[in-house]
Amino acid sequence: MGTKYVDLQFLMTSTKNDVEQVKEFIHDVLELNAVSIGSLNAAFEKGNFQEMKGTAHMLKSSADIFDSTIYKEKLIALESASKAEERDAIARALKAINEVAIAWESQLREELEKLS
Repeated sequence: MGTKYVDLQFLMTSTKNDVEQVKEFIHDVLELNAVSIGSLNAAFEKGNFQEMKGTAHMLKSSADIFDSTIYKEKLIALESASKAEERDAIARALKAINEVAIAWESQLREELEKLS
């Protein structure tokens, strides 16, 4: 098996194994993540690094809920680079976020399918 980006243990425990609630939460997070990744890319094009910092910070909570260390590390790197307004570092971090987000979302969809 490849890299594991998602673990539902925390979410299952916090919802007392309410599968319907977990499924609803995953749907909401998938939607929020897609919008947020789009916002990060648009903000980069506009040079709005403060918006990027805020969006990366907000996304870290989703990474925590799904115990995704890899995703969170990439978000922290983007948040730090955005705070420092280091365009090259931001570009590298954003590229990494875009790549990891695809795998993260894919694994979330797989977990959602398993719950259905």
